[in-house]
Amino acid sequence: MIITLLTDFGSFYPAQMKGVILTKLKEKACDVSFVDIAHDIPPQDVRAGAFALLSSAAYFPPGTIQIAVVDPGVGTDRLGVAMEGGGQIFVGPDNGLLMPAARSLCPPGVAPQAYRIAPSSEILGGGAGGPGRSVSSTFHGRDIFAPAAALLAMGRIPASMGARVRPKDLDFGEARRTDHGVEATIIYVDRFGNLILNLRKVPAFPLSLSGVKLKRVRTYAEARRIEPLITQGGHGFAEIAVNQGSAAEAFRLKAGDRIELEEI
Repeated sequence: MIITLLTDFGSFYPAQMKGVILTKLKEKACDVSFVDIAHDIPPQDVRAGAFALLSSAAYFPPGTIQIAVVDPGVGTDRLGVAMEGGGQIFVGPDNGLLMPAARSLCPPGVAPQAYRIAPSSEILGGGAGGPGRSVSSTFHGRDIFAPAAALLAMGRIPASMGARVRPKDLDFGEARRTDHGVEATIIYVDRFGNLILNLRKVPAFPLSLSGVKLKRVRTYAEARRIEPLITQGGHGFAEIAVNQGSAAEAFRLKAGDRIELEEI
């Protein structure tokens, strides 16, 4: 069984989630392989977490359980959900984080199915250290989502977690053609400072950003050192980069910014 984890927790807290899962699975002699997708998602940045999960999910086999927790609404009345999509199960808060990835694995016209993770003795008893311990209002990743994922790994189906719900969606939007070029949104900035756009294909015509020409390339090495460029990223979206530099710093841009790429 493969269980992935994606959070904005940093390096410390995910170990507690794994400990809860391992403790429950040991009772049933179940083997698990953990894969850490990322734990350095910018704090509370649901859109960045959703992009990272979307970019990774397709590379895992059917049956994988994907736990994703970027949860600025932890402790409120927001739901926790277990969601089925394309043969995988996604577990986390119902804030749109899971939807892009789950939807991407479904056939055209088929929507992911989501079920509320209802509190139960099985889940709450496997939370912060076992029976008799209260559930933290600030760490549902450990106390609710981890034990729920363990139950799913032991053969429970998402529909057994609780009532079916209509999950909250998250849409990266679409770039649009303008009279002057293309208007797009930066949906993610990676650790290299590359600006990933909600643009699925690099336009065929020459482009500039803020008056600076972007070299259209297949690989970064086709550009000179510190030369701005635009390319098709391995994640399937167009990205603006600076060869051996940071496009985010060069253009003073961040995730969520709307930009216009001008045709030249």
